[in-house]
Amino acid sequence: MLIEKIQVQGFRLLEDVEFLLEPTATVIVGRNNSGKTSLTEIFDRLAGEHGPKFRLEDFSAGTRGKFLEAKAKREAGGNPEDVLALLPAIAVTLTFKYDSSVGELGPLAPFVIDLDPSCSTAIARIEYGASSASLATLFDVQEPEAGSDAVAHFYRQLRDTLPRAYRISVTAIDPTDPANFRVLDGTGSLSALVQCGFVRAQRTLDSSKPTDTAVIGRLLGTLFQTASSMTAAESDQALAAALKTSVSQIEQTIQNDFDTMVKDLLPALSAFGFPGLNDAELRPETSLNVETLLSDHTKIFYTGQHGVHLPEGYNGLGTRNLIYMLLQLETFHKAYRARSIRPGTHLVFIEEPEAHLHPQMQEVLIAQLNAAVAALSAKYVGEPVWQVQFIISTHSPHVANAASFEAVRYFLSSSQDAAGARRTKVKDFRKGSAAIPQEDREFLHQYMTLTQCDLYFADKAILVEGTTERILMPRIVRLVDEELAPERKLGRQYITTIEVGGAYAHIFYPLLDFLELKSLIITDIDAVRIDKSKDKPRAVKCPCAEGEHSSNAAIRNWFSVPKGQQISIEALCAKTPEEKLSRYRSIAYQVPEDGSSWCGRSYEDALILANPERFGLPEEGDRGLLAWEMAQDLSKSETALRFAIQEADWAVPKYIKQGLTWLSEPPPPPETPPPLAGVGAGALPIAAGSDFSPAAPESSAPQYDL
Repeated sequence: MLIEKIQVQGFRLLEDVEFLLEPTATVIVGRNNSGKTSLTEIFDRLAGEHGPKFRLEDFSAGTRGKFLEAKAKREAGGNPEDVLALLPAIAVTLTFKYDSSVGELGPLAPFVIDLDPSCSTAIARIEYGASSASLATLFDVQEPEAGSDAVAHFYRQLRDTLPRAYRISVTAIDPTDPANFRVLDGTGSLSALVQCGFVRAQRTLDSSKPTDTAVIGRLLGTLFQTASSMTAAESDQALAAALKTSVSQIEQTIQNDFDTMVKDLLPALSAFGFPGLNDAELRPETSLNVETLLSDHTKIFYTGQHGVHLPEGYNGLGTRNLIYMLLQLETFHKAYRARSIRPGTHLVFIEEPEAHLHPQMQEVLIAQLNAAVAALSAKYVGEPVWQVQFIISTHSPHVANAASFEAVRYFLSSSQDAAGARRTKVKDFRKGSAAIPQEDREFLHQYMTLTQCDLYFADKAILVEGTTERILMPRIVRLVDEELAPERKLGRQYITTIEVGGAYAHIFYPLLDFLELKSLIITDIDAVRIDKSKDKPRAVKCPCAEGEHSSNAAIRNWFSVPKGQQISIEALCAKTPEEKLSRYRSIAYQVPEDGSSWCGRSYEDALILANPERFGLPEEGDRGLLAWEMAQDLSKSETALRFAIQEADWAVPKYIKQGLTWLSEPPPPPETPPPLAGVGAGALPIAAGSDFSPAAPESSAPQYDL
């Protein structure tokens, strides 16, 4: 049995999101404050050790106004059920996939309520909401004082009444008929169905304080507690019993030693009249708690030389972090095996596993997790493999790019209304990547893995033609920033620059659209003419003034030039800024500088035309041809380093400056999300499966869309 899909509604930025879950590991990526941590937090609240605890701030900003609407409805004499339907709720809906041929479904059985024998799906909804009976408690607030802000007063009062009026409910929903549902017994059925483990991002591994260095050692206490349970494996119980026996022997030795010491004290005590006839004899008894000994008084040491062993805090953070994560997995695994009734599935959340790990370890982490599951399960011969699904949230390109596209879930947060309320939208690569041809998908994955491309985490992106532009881009950005307003300066934004070449840039178009990532593609116009002097006509490079069409694949794809046809240089030069724009993307290629009719073919001759005095370009004659000829003799690397380091206050070619100015502006509003469904406390049916593919672009740029 596996969790196939997760839907979260009404919790912080996760106002209404759903995504598919991989059978083994699902990787959550996205920019900062995009809702990744909220996903872990909602499961910790509902299925963690401390029980469900929510407060007003946990409700999504976009749904919080529903409290006021419900209050107004109630004061107007509305039906209690109508008032209840208006109230916001926090809900998690889990869709399970199971083998319908198995007769015994275990803890999933109460959630299977459909009558279709071919159905192999079950739906569980966990909701934190109000009931009709609790409406009076919820709205039992004092009237505001005259002249005070009534809305602010209501929300202050709501912080106190909300925990008393809202409760957790667990509901089984018929996947064939959402109107058919069954309310189950609170969180008991949920804990039997799903077990959650959490490896937090903050692992307190630093050694700034003496008490912080025994983190790994403290896990031994938890392992012992699990091994001591009656339902633990026999080998674990035997180990726990052996530890108890050893400690018992230590207790007996201590007691005997103390007894001798106390008896030695009796002559001195007798001088004070103790013990008298009515005094009981002193007898010491020392009790040692095995779990406390392991967790508080046991430390991990690393084998050293000459009998000098190094404490846990003396090893590198990366090694300690890796050992800690592995011991945590062992703890979760033993807890899973020790359950008298094992849960249907086990969810383990790992936050930022890249902390302190070197890049190579980050790249193999996901594969090693699967190997660790197999190794841990191998200890239990004859038993099923550990039924665990990992949800890994990361900011590391090494971790994210090592995962397949199908395993990536991209969290995107943006404002959705005029008030600035933010909400998360999940871009599910399991659904979206199927629209990319397999060959292009493999290219993108390999490219992102090899270059450690950080498209998943950047606010904006610049795709450049070659090494020259990539080396110069930081310098170019600083030059362009000098003319931009402070709030729009590119240097203050997280912009990634990646080198893709003109022949491959178009392969990134659907990915950029899917990520809704504002991106500038800087490429060369690549003018060519047809040389018919040979037996077989062929295209040859030439200055733009002599060019017949462009050979650039990125440009041809942008303007949807049919195969076998061409787009002329004249037509490209006549394109308007709007035609070079496709919602989140804009393309920039060489154009004449202001007051000139000459156009460069590549970056080098465009740089010469923009800075003629620095290259000694004559004022008379065909400056386009002269610049092109001069560019043939330029060393790309030397020119890049010269203008990146040595030259000051040079002019950025117009086409790049225009593109970066556009990039500095705020991105367009996100695609309109589907209307919310099922987020009210009284609405049980879940929302229909969302289509995460973006709408068709406004221009006819790409030949396929993600």
